[in-house]
Amino acid sequence: MRRLAGSAIFVAIAVLGGTAALACGDKLLAVGRGVRFQRAYAAHEANLVIYSATAHNGALDSAKLQTILKRVVHKLQVVQGGSQLDEALKSGRVDVVLLDFADLAAIARELQSAPSKPVILPVLVKPSKAEFAAAQREYKFALKATTDEFEYLTVIDEAMQVKLRSNSKS
Repeated sequence: MRRLAGSAIFVAIAVLGGTAALACGDKLLAVGRGVRFQRAYAAHEANLVIYSATAHNGALDSAKLQTILKRVVHKLQVVQGGSQLDEALKSGRVDVVLLDFADLAAIARELQSAPSKPVILPVLVKPSKAEFAAAQREYKFALKATTDEFEYLTVIDEAMQVKLRSNSKS
């Protein structure tokens, strides 16, 4: 009976205490404090614009991706065409612009001259290794269209860290 009571007390302390325990590999698990990735919020609030030149842009039209981004980022705008992008850039602070790499050449100058200096995140559809490497060299951040939603969130958060560091130096 004493063993059972002692075991019950130990389990209650472990579950309610939220102590750290080693999980798989090098990850750390807070017992009883788990959170689903879909419910997590980004470390940095971002004003995100998703740009597409046409009405349907397969990689960025995903309803699942847009729903997750709406939950996580501070403000999400989906714009189509140059005139809507102009309005979004002039109307306020834009931190990150997510767009298809094929659309980037037409609006690159406009994005770079925007007052809020947004981070450009091009999405490449079925790129070769050389194309993807070139896009990463030119824009620092690039995504493949086949990437899962969590990867989008990770790259957006990294982009925001870089943007905040560059703003603090200014």
